[in-house]
Amino acid sequence: MNRIQIPIFELKNILISYGDKTALKIRNFKFHRGTVYGIAGPLGSGKSTFLNMLRGKLDLDDGELLYESNPFKKNWRGKIKLPEEIIYVKGADVSSGGTVNQFFTSRFQDRSKQIKKQYYSSNNSANEWEASIDSLSAGQLRRLNLVTAIESDPKVLIIDDYGINFDDSTLREFNKKLSHTARARGVTIILSSSRIKDISGAVSVLLSLDNGHLAKVRSFKKPEQRSSRR
Repeated sequence: MNRIQIPIFELKNILISYGDKTALKIRNFKFHRGTVYGIAGPLGSGKSTFLNMLRGKLDLDDGELLYESNPFKKNWRGKIKLPEEIIYVKGADVSSGGTVNQFFTSRFQDRSKQIKKQYYSSNNSANEWEASIDSLSAGQLRRLNLVTAIESDPKVLIIDDYGINFDDSTLREFNKKLSHTARARGVTIILSSSRIKDISGAVSVLLSLDNGHLAKVRSFKKPEQRSSRR
């Protein structure tokens, strides 16, 4: 099996409990490269537990989580060392002053010009480029966070509460960008939301959680298999 065919994540008989309560129980599931996954379910269904497990923030009570066929590495204290290529996005907080332009120029240097063209050239977002970060709305900060994550060359991009603070136009824009990022770069993207409508336009595979169990898996379209540098 070549590297592209190896699942990015493989879950085997996963069990996570909080006291007497089962928070997550999943028998088997594989996440593949170049695919956008959605994790949906009501509050308390296990979405946050699922994402925290994938980003190495929770210990398993039973089962095995493999990343590229291997368990996560741990430091000398026994804490998981999350690979830098796994990027997690939640909320809209950015601890930076200055303008949006200055933020991206500082972080990405010459690539900031291309970022402006791709993400800040539409009528809805063009005026944000020279705006102070301190003056941005929650939705505008969310855009900045997502753009930063996408352009940071992740192998896995995990986005919690996807679609929150976005209007319909911005949601459609990022649905297209995430789908393209997955196909063109081979990135595995995992979105979570309590509202299926917020993620259905972007995902190829939708996982529905109910009381910590994987109640349903739906495939919307078969992702294209392309050669990938990953």
